[in-house]
Amino acid sequence: MSLRLPALLAVGLALAAPALASHLELEAYDLRKCLQWSITRADQPVRSPAWRTAKARARGGLEVFAATAELPEGGSLHKYGACSYRRVGGKARMGCVPQLDFPLAGATFVLANDQRFRTATVLRCASGCDQKIPDLVYELDDLGSDIAMQEREERARSAKMRRACAGLR
Repeated sequence: MSLRLPALLAVGLALAAPALASHLELEAYDLRKCLQWSITRADQPVRSPAWRTAKARARGGLEVFAATAELPEGGSLHKYGACSYRRVGGKARMGCVPQLDFPLAGATFVLANDQRFRTATVLRCASGCDQKIPDLVYELDDLGSDIAMQEREERARSAKMRRACAGLR
């Protein structure tokens, strides 16, 4: 009986691991186009040419990611990329393949030295950075009950964009 419990726990963790790993919510700000991107893994296939292109590039440990942004004039943008998000030595790393119409295409992000938010982990662009790629990406942590703190920190993260894009909103 005592050997069954560890075996059952191991099987349960093995089955739950993909579900736990699949929830990832990222946020990035494009100051050039005044867009706030919400980026997640694209768990469900979307039969569009952009999704199929990203899926074709998502090989060897890469996954399809979806980015969504609300346009200032109304409507929204949906873009797809092939990226790898993993933790190496407990530190987050993300890399996306180039040549796709995706807000993080061709860039690699690593854990930033300055972690000033409790509700988000800050990743900084380490390579592939240019004027079209956001400098920072935020991995949002779900703290659940402290909504006021989440809202304060979201305002702090978006302050640069609000200042840069004040005339458009």
